[in-house]
Amino acid sequence: MIYYSHVKLKGCVNMKKPRVGFVFGVLALMIMTTGCSSLVGGKWAVKVNETPILVKDYDVRVSEAQKVYEKQGMKFDTDQGKEALPQIKSMLLERMIEGELIAQEVKNLSLNSEDAKVKEQEEIIKKNMGNEATFQDTLKQQGMTEPELRNFLMVYEKVTGDVNVNETEVKAFFDKNISYYSQPESVKARHILVKTEDEAKAIIAQLSAGADFEQLAKEKSIEPGAKESGGDLGTFTKGRMVPEFEAAAFAQKVGTFSTAPVKTEFGYHVIKVEEHTVAAAPEYAKVQGQVGQDALNQAKDAKFQTYFDELRKNAKIEYSQGYKPAS
Repeated sequence: MIYYSHVKLKGCVNMKKPRVGFVFGVLALMIMTTGCSSLVGGKWAVKVNETPILVKDYDVRVSEAQKVYEKQGMKFDTDQGKEALPQIKSMLLERMIEGELIAQEVKNLSLNSEDAKVKEQEEIIKKNMGNEATFQDTLKQQGMTEPELRNFLMVYEKVTGDVNVNETEVKAFFDKNISYYSQPESVKARHILVKTEDEAKAIIAQLSAGADFEQLAKEKSIEPGAKESGGDLGTFTKGRMVPEFEAAAFAQKVGTFSTAPVKTEFGYHVIKVEEHTVAAAPEYAKVQGQVGQDALNQAKDAKFQTYFDELRKNAKIEYSQGYKPAS
């Protein structure tokens, strides 16, 4: 699954009809868990409305994507890598099919790649990526080119440009998604991690005698990075820590340290809670602007989704032997 600012392209990896939609301003990847057949021989891999996608072009995209995955730590000679590779290849081929479909639609609609809104959207995507290198790597990982991304943005703008939402729809969206705008309960804490219960008890005794928590964390904690961070865990919400640690941290009073060691799978912890923020429901008036944009995004998503599904359904897709995904 790829998120191009507002355009989401979901590949063939789940073996269902592809979906393209509008999401909220991020770019990310998720590979589903379904294998495809091995990809072999032939001068073209697939034809899209009689236009061929050549094997040599497909192979280049696979190679480029693999390099990005390897840069991120994936090893394709491991069991995990061998299992993932057919899924990645399947996703990349589907991405190329989607790209060709959209390119054909750009011609059919006589769209202009110099459109100011399209350029603006592409710049927002690049900015969200942080730098040009990350942007290019993400495109390669997804099996797309920059012109193909621009084509998607052009068609998206054409299809959804007339979508609007009224106040009633915005408020209904807020009521349905209120949890997304709520401030969750959170804790800001430090900890000292040691191997044994006796070590943890000795640290609690030192703290009770007035020792500095941060300094002890730098000296005693076996957590990687503790020497620099002083055991700082930052702020976290429920569900982010292992259950035993979470229960102790959220139950502890602000400004106190553990009176007894907290055992987890990692060892024994002494926790210091520095802040505890209670959950708070949002005031609609304060988030109305963002809610309005999100509701509009969702409405555009729905329209573009329907449009692309119909486009894909009516397309003539012919696979070369060995390239058709498993049904």
